Amino acid sequence: MHIMRFRSGWFVAVCSCVLLLSGPAVAQRGAKGSPPSDEWRALLQEASNLFFEGKFESGVAVAKKALELAERERGPDHPSVAASLNRLAEFYRAQGQFAAAEPLYKRALAIRENVRKPDLPGLGQALNNLAQLYEAQGRRAEAEPLFKRALAVREDVHGADHPDVATTLNGLADLYREQGKLAEAEPLYKRSLAIREKFMASDQSREASSVNKAASSVNQLAFSLNGLAAIYREQGKYDEAESLYKRAVALIDNTRDRDHPLMARALSGLASLYVRKGEHTGAEVLYKRSIAILENSLDRDHPRMATALNGLANVYRARGVNAAAEALLKRALEIRVAALGEAHPLVAATLESLAAVYASQDKGAEAKQAADRAAASRASAARK
Repeated sequence: MHIMRFRSGWFVAVCSCVLLLSGPAVAQRGAKGSPPSDEWRALLQEASNLFFEGKFESGVAVAKKALELAERERGPDHPSVAASLNRLAEFYRAQGQFAAAEPLYKRALAIRENVRKPDLPGLGQALNNLAQLYEAQGRRAEAEPLFKRALAVREDVHGADHPDVATTLNGLADLYREQGKLAEAEPLYKRSLAIREKFMASDQSREASSVNKAASSVNQLAFSLNGLAAIYREQGKYDEAESLYKRAVALIDNTRDRDHPLMARALSGLASLYVRKGEHTGAEVLYKRSIAILENSLDRDHPRMATALNGLANVYRARGVNAAAEALLKRALEIRVAALGEAHPLVAATLESLAAVYASQDKGAEAKQAADRAAASRASAARK
C-alpha cells in the first residue's frame, strides 16, 4: 500500500489515543438556532493545526481564546464550549500535564451529557478522552466503564467498523494489557488493527484527505501494531512480535519524519523485545536512538521518555553497569512522579529497579528506602 509522506510539521504521539478533533464541525447550533461564529470556528481550527504542528505554547493560547469566545457567545454550557475545552485539554495531555487536563475533560463531558439534543459523536469523544487520561494516570477502575460507554456510543453512531471505534478499542486493549488481561486485550487490538488497515487503504486513495486526518490514521495504526506486538511479546511469541514492531517502524519511517516521537515509541517496543530475547546490544542501540529522538522533542519530560530511560537502565543493570543505570532510573522516576503522581504502577516499577541497583552497589539503606517506597506506591495504586 502506498502511503504519502507527511513532512509539514511535528506532532506528538499521544499515549495510545488518536486526536479526534473537536473542531468546528462537531459543535451544535446555538440556543437560538444560529451556528457558532466564524471567528470561533477559525480559532478552533487554528488550535487544531497548531497541535499537529507541535506548537503547544501557541496552541494553548489560541485554544484559551476559543474557549473564552465560546463562553461569551453561547454561555458556559454550550457544545461549542465543550469542543473548546476538549481542544485545550488535549494540549495539556500531550505535554503530560494530566492534572491540568482532567477538569477540562470532565467539564466537557458534563456539557455533552446534559445538552437537550445530545451530539452523540461528541459524547463518544468526551467519554473516550477522559478514559484515556484516567488510563494514563493508572486510574483503571475509573477508565474501564468510560471506555465501554464510549465504545457503545461510537458503535451505535458510526457502526462497528469506524475509525473512532478503532480508537476506543485501542484504549480498552491498552487498559487490559496493562492489567495483564492478555486474552481480553488481544482480540481488541486485532479488531482495531483490521479497522485501521481497511480505513487507510480506502482513505489514502482520496486526494482530498487532509494531512491532519491522515496523520491521525498513521498514529492509530502504529498504536495497534505496537499494542498487539506487546501482547505477543508477553506470550513469548517473539517472531510475531518482532514482525509487528518492525512493521510499525517501517510505517512511521515511510509516512512521517524518522525522528518523530512516534518512532521512539516503536523503537522502545522493539528494544524491550530484544531485552526479553537477551539481545542487549541491539536493545541498547534502539533505546539510545529512542531517547535521542525524545530529547529533541516536546516529549523529553513526558512518561514516554521515562519508559525509554527505564528500558536502557535495565540493559545496563543486566551488564552490571550500575552507576549508569542508577542515573537513568533517577531521571525516569522524576519524570514519572511529576506526570503520574506517586501512586502509580510505573512509579513503583522504577523504584523497584532502583532498589535492585542500589543493592548491587551495596547501598543497603538506599535500597530499603526505594523498596519501601515502591511497596507504598503499589498499595496506593491498587486502591485507586
